[in-house]
Amino acid sequence: MTGEWGGTRHTLQAMGIGLRAHYISESAANPVGGLRQGSAYAHQVDAGFDLDLGKLIGLPGGKIHATFTERAGQSLAAQSIGNIISVQEIFGSGQNIRLAGLSYAQKLFEERIEAKLGWIHASDDFASSPIYCHFQNNGFCGQIGIVINSGFTIFPTGSWGSVVRANVRDDLYLQAGIYEVNPTLSLAANGFKLGTSGATGVIVPGEIGWQPRLGPAALPAAHIRIGGYYDTSDAPYLGSPLGGPQSTMRGRWGFYLQADQMLHRTTPGSDQGLTAFAVMAYGGPDTAMLQSYWQLGFLQKGTFTDRPQDTIGLAVNQVRISSQLVAAQNLANAQIPGSVAVQSAETAIELNYRAQLTPWSTVMPNIQYVMQPNAVTTIPNALVLGLQVRLTF
Repeated sequence: MTGEWGGTRHTLQAMGIGLRAHYISESAANPVGGLRQGSAYAHQVDAGFDLDLGKLIGLPGGKIHATFTERAGQSLAAQSIGNIISVQEIFGSGQNIRLAGLSYAQKLFEERIEAKLGWIHASDDFASSPIYCHFQNNGFCGQIGIVINSGFTIFPTGSWGSVVRANVRDDLYLQAGIYEVNPTLSLAANGFKLGTSGATGVIVPGEIGWQPRLGPAALPAAHIRIGGYYDTSDAPYLGSPLGGPQSTMRGRWGFYLQADQMLHRTTPGSDQGLTAFAVMAYGGPDTAMLQSYWQLGFLQKGTFTDRPQDTIGLAVNQVRISSQLVAAQNLANAQIPGSVAVQSAETAIELNYRAQLTPWSTVMPNIQYVMQPNAVTTIPNALVLGLQVRLTF
């Protein structure tokens, strides 16, 4: 948006200094359903730099990254719908100014080994795909099932951590990481907290990524990711009697499977075409409120002859509540009939169109439909009208 600054930006890039900034806003309203009708606006402004140490000091493969963010606004899910999964993925993490990331990354042995450490996010490195954030619902953009079930850190709330990736072959990688788990870091007052007070443990994720050639040679290889995690933190035991003393358990765990494949390519060598994607995740029901999560969707890039960068997205996701928690709710109702709303599953559907207005701006109107908000039948299904705006400075 701000151009080349009279050639200064190009000069800095050649020296190894990359500067970046973005604005993202997400507005949403529910004219039908939910707890009440309402509207909400949320935004994020981020700015940061990337230093190429190979160009700056002659250290090939070394990079330093730093990012600062400012978030503000309200959540339609929290104030009007009452559902579990936010319909604005940009909302959360204290709604404040914070140090989102500060890391050192190094590639070694002809890029066969990649390592990163510092103030980072597990969601940047694991269970991630650029496809997911072509949607506004947080069930698609944000690995939300893993985040709710564990101490899996998600942008912009970072924590101390490190990750190592081994590129075994061109089509196969293995990686593992370790990240501090600290619930206090997302609080509004802790945007620049770097100390470990409040830490409850560490989360250790691992992932295998494979890119097999599943379709015709004219199509890109599929992306398949299989991963899991173990969080050493103590967590409430969800099977504890409601209203009584709540016991805790040591450790939280889960696993996931993700896959995407281009089904149709507009022209050979192009990134335009139709891609399908799917995600399945499972968390230990003793401590994971969302015992299972799945999503299925399609993304078409290149919608009309003169709109090669526009996209159309259609996807559905569902979260299912822990069987242990449901059993505790049923037990409470057996003792006092009607005392607790028994939860089951919450489902969301999103249809959107992202228009690339300029090389630096997009707008994405979207329609979402939330079924059984909060996984109960007592809240009416909600129709959500949304709008996302992105600017790259």
